[in-house]
Amino acid sequence: MSYKSVVLLGASGNLGKLTLPTFLDSDLSVTAVIRTTSQATFPEGINVVKSDFNVESLSKVFEGQDAVISLFPILSLEAQAIAIEAAIAAGVKRFIPSEYGSDSTNPDVIAAVPFFEAKKKYLDYLKSREDAISWTGLITGPFFDWGLPMGIWGFDLINKKAQLFDGGNTKFTASNGAQVGRALVAILANPAKTANKLVSVESFTTTQSEVLAVLEKATGTEWARTEIPVEEVRAEAFKLLSEGDVANGGAKAIASVVFGKEALEDHTHLGTAQWNKELGLPSETVEATVQRVLKSLE
Repeated sequence: MSYKSVVLLGASGNLGKLTLPTFLDSDLSVTAVIRTTSQATFPEGINVVKSDFNVESLSKVFEGQDAVISLFPILSLEAQAIAIEAAIAAGVKRFIPSEYGSDSTNPDVIAAVPFFEAKKKYLDYLKSREDAISWTGLITGPFFDWGLPMGIWGFDLINKKAQLFDGGNTKFTASNGAQVGRALVAILANPAKTANKLVSVESFTTTQSEVLAVLEKATGTEWARTEIPVEEVRAEAFKLLSEGDVANGGAKAIASVVFGKEALEDHTHLGTAQWNKELGLPSETVEATVQRVLKSLE
C-alpha cells in the first residue's frame, strides 16, 4: 500500500525548491520542518512546522507520518543522525537520506570526493537499523537543468563558451529537478518495491560533447571551446579542500567525478532504465531540456 504522508527536511534548500512542485502535485500530505530560527516560506499546500531539531521535538512532529525525506545539502548532514533517531522513536515507516547525486557506495567515488563519506555513513547506519525502520537511497546523478544555467556543467550560456573536460566524451547520468521529485513521490507510492534498496534513476545519460552539439544547434552558432585535463581539476580540488575551502574545492572534486575518464557518474550499470520503468518515470531528452532552459533565460 502506498504511503500517504511525508515529512521533508531541508526543503527550503536547492533540492527542496526543485522537488516541491512535484510533491504539491501528488496526493501526499506534505509537511516541511524548519528550524525555529528559519524565515523560510513555502507555497500553499505545504504544512510548515518549526522545530528545535532535537530528537524529542522531531519525534513529536514525525508521529503518525509514513515517511521522512532528507533534502539536506552535503555540509548539513549531521542533522540526519538526530532525524533518524526521531523517526525510529516515532514509528516512521521509511527514511530517505540525502543520497541523490553520486553513488556513495562506490569506493572510487569516495576516493575522488572524500566528503561523500558522510553520505555513506548514514546509509550504512540505516542498513544496520532495518529492524526498526526501512530506507531507500535515491541516486540521480547531477541535477542537470538546475546546474546548466549556472555553468556548473562547463557551459557558459550567455557567452557561448564551453569547457570540455578530458575531451568531453565521458558519459554521465543526470536528472532534472522535477524528475528527482517524481522519483521520490514514486518511491513512496511503491514502498514494498523500494524498501531497503538503492534506487538509481535518470532523465538521461549523455556527454559534454552531446550537450554542446545540442546547444550549438539550439543557438545557431558555433561555441568557443577550451580543453581542460581532469587531473588538473582534481589536483586543484584537493589543494582547496586541504586549505579548508570546501565550497570551491568540493565543486571541482564533483566536476572531476562527473567528467573524468573513469566515468564514475555513468550509472547505467545501476539499472537506471529498469528503475525508471518500475517507477513509471517519463523519458526526457537533452534536446528538450536545453530548449526549456534557454527559453527560461530569454
